[in-house]
Amino acid sequence: MTQTNASGPSGSAATPGVPVGAVPARLTSDQAADLAAQSGLRQMGVRPPLGLYLKSVWARRSFIWNLSASRAYTRNQGSYLGQAWQLISPTLDAAVFILVFGVILGASRGVENVAAFITVGTFSYALFARTVSAGVSSITSNVQLVRSHQFPRAVVPASTSMTELVLFVPTLVMMVVLSVLTGAFIPSMGAVYPAWSWLLLPVAAVLLAAFSMGCAFFLARLGARTPDVANLLPFFVGLGRFGSGVMFSVTAQIGVENRGTWWALIVEWQPLAVYLNLFRAAMGNEPSIQLTPALWLWATGYAVVFLVAGFIFFWRAEETYGRD
Repeated sequence: MTQTNASGPSGSAATPGVPVGAVPARLTSDQAADLAAQSGLRQMGVRPPLGLYLKSVWARRSFIWNLSASRAYTRNQGSYLGQAWQLISPTLDAAVFILVFGVILGASRGVENVAAFITVGTFSYALFARTVSAGVSSITSNVQLVRSHQFPRAVVPASTSMTELVLFVPTLVMMVVLSVLTGAFIPSMGAVYPAWSWLLLPVAAVLLAAFSMGCAFFLARLGARTPDVANLLPFFVGLGRFGSGVMFSVTAQIGVENRGTWWALIVEWQPLAVYLNLFRAAMGNEPSIQLTPALWLWATGYAVVFLVAGFIFFWRAEETYGRD
């Protein structure tokens, strides 16, 4: 007697509701779905539950890290100076801002070491600017990858954000070195001395990177739906540079007479201003900016809220990415 198992005589999976060995003329939708599930297949273009989606992204954390590291390594490889541009670009930006705002315009009111103040602001803001600029086009620039492979699409903006964080590590070191040099070799600038708070600079960088990744998730979805967002983004990045006090003290510009008003509180405690003050307080180059618990709480809160909200916002359009 021929023994028949659940997999059928040929070793193929049995179709639910169909006798073993029989070849159905046509599968119903439910039978096809059950057969696909038994074979370990999943329907493409369908948004999974949030918990399962998050678990799937976390399972690919090694891939995200390796992809980020490889992209960071290949950045600027086609130029003569290569990776040096990661340090040269923000240094030149800081030099121009110091010349224009610190020397020509004299916008150093309320700042003790204007060179270090602008250097820290320029270098730290660059992490945010580069992350959101890469995030807005992360889906559109990797559309072939998105269309040809089944994986959680959040991996793409997450890896681009991680790339910028990896590249920020040497930039952070250069920021510290330049800040110390400005106080040592420019007589009119206040000295910058090593302090224990420097150990908190990597923590500040991680918080800023988390906030920036949350913004990148928002922009990745918007950019995938409307490519024009990528063309508008540079204007908002420039607005953020001036509105958050990269080149001057926002508190000093507000003035004592306006301190405590609703609009002054918004300007002083908006996310980018908080993160710039956090870096400057950790550097210890400005006595007027103290490393307070409130500063850490606001920075942590912004990072958590924007990262979670951005991730959920991106996930809600998971099934649309890669479609025309």
